[in-house]
This record gives sequence, structure tokens and C-alpha cells, in this order.
Amino acid sequence: MDAVEEVAYRCELALLLELSTTPKPGLVDRLHDFRETRFRDFLASAASLRTFLRKAAMSRGRGLGRIIYMGAERFLRVQGGGNTHLGAWLLLAPLAAASGMSSRFPVSLNALVRNVAKILSGLSWRDTIWIFRAIAHVSPGGLGRVAYLDVMREETYSEIRRGRIKPLEALKPYKDYDVVAHEWVSRYGWSVDGVRFLLKSLKEEDVDEALAQTFLWHLAHHPDTLISRRAGKNVARIISGMASEALRSGGIHTPEGRESIKRLDRLLRRSRKLRPGATADLLASTIAMALLTGWNP
Repeated sequence: MDAVEEVAYRCELALLLELSTTPKPGLVDRLHDFRETRFRDFLASAASLRTFLRKAAMSRGRGLGRIIYMGAERFLRVQGGGNTHLGAWLLLAPLAAASGMSSRFPVSLNALVRNVAKILSGLSWRDTIWIFRAIAHVSPGGLGRVAYLDVMREETYSEIRRGRIKPLEALKPYKDYDVVAHEWVSRYGWSVDGVRFLLKSLKEEDVDEALAQTFLWHLAHHPDTLISRRAGKNVARIISGMASEALRSGGIHTPEGRESIKRLDRLLRRSRKLRPGATADLLASTIAMALLTGWNP
């Protein structure tokens, strides 16, 4: 398998491992579907992105915005469950491009972070338009009701053209509001921390356990930005506190921890507003970085 195929395979695998992580409170996992989006919808979506992960890996960042749009259009078309992978795709496409820049594979974590920073800083205003079109196409709610560069307003695209606004400039105001904006602007800071937690966990736990604990760890340390937008920051912080309590109780390893996880899961499934989708995107990014830097599950 050549390096490009290896990158695409590992990024696709990251999507599949994130999907199969169980328990994953409030989300689709091996034991739970949503009424409108099922496990198989995520499977179809992940498989459909392989071609575009290859394109990203070969791109060295050139035309990445258009690749992101084409991938988003494809995964939305192949299944009936709606927005399955927008956040994860926005996080994985630059990682695939960054890995493709390396002269050797697997790439070191430091080199991957340096390369992804180069990729993102090198994107043009044209990439911004393609990326914003992708967000508007897949998720008509976009970033919610925002004051700056609303993806649903046609005036936004004229403003991007006039100001030649690059993606990092466009997303910087939303660094604390959206997980993709945070990771792009911070050089994947939360994902890198997650890789370290995951690899440490794997020394003592099997893969399934380590992934479930890593999801909880992310939710505990980073209030979910999707919940924050839909239900408010205070609600997101309360849910993070419940995830922290589950971890302190042992997480999936103890009866007390498992009961805490069940309570959290019951709460999160009461409302669409409480689905921690941003945390799932962060887990996918974390897994992808671990795989691209040499981890084999």
C-alpha cells in the first residue's frame, strides 16, 4: 500500500473506530441508533469519504476547500441520515493533506502538527468559500445565529471575496464556539492532548476500553460546543461535570463509573439539543492523529 492509500485507509479507519466506540453517551454507537440517523448511515458516510481522503492526501493543501465540499456533498448523498460527518470531515481532511506532505510514513506527531499548520495557513479565500458552502449545504443551521460571516447569508461570500478572507481568519472569532474552529486555530491542541491520553490508556486497557475512556475524557475536559450552541454554556458545563464524575468513579472499569455513564446517557438522550456531537468529532480527530503517527489498533 503506497503512502497516499495508507493515509486514506487510516483516516477512514478513524471514522469507523469513532463510530464503534461504545458506550458513547448520547450518541450513535454499536448499541444505539437515532430515529433519523442509524449506525449504517455512519458506515455508508465513512466509506464514501475514502476517495476524497485520497485526494486530500495528494493535494498538499492545494484546492483543499473544494475537496472538502465534494466530500461533504458525497457523504450527504449516499445515506439518508443527514449530517453524519461534517465536523469530523473538516478535521480529517487537513490531517490527510498534512500527512501527504511528509517524506516518510508514519509521520511523527510533531511533524504532523507542523504540517497541518502549514496546510491551514496556506489556504486561500477561495478555500473559505468552498468550506462555507460545504457547511451550508450539509448543515443549514451552520454555526447558528452568528454576527460574523454567517454561512447562510449570500452577502458573506461577497465579503469573503472582497476581503480575500482566508479560512483561519474567518474561523478565528469562533475558536471558543465551535470545535472545528478551535482545532484549526489552535493547531489541533485538544486533539493532541487526546492522543496523549489515548496512547497512555492503551498501555493498560484494550482498544475498546481506551476509546470509550478517551471520549469521556474529552467530554469532561472540553464542554461540548454543539451542546453549548444549542442548550447554552451552563448546560454544557454541567454535562462536562457529569463526565468528570464518571471518570473519577472509574469510568467503564467500575460499577460506580458504569452507573454514572448510564445516568449521563439517559440525560443526553432526552433532547436533540444535548447530543455531544462535537466531542465525537474530537474523538475522530484524536484517533486519526494516533493512527497517522503509527498506532495500529
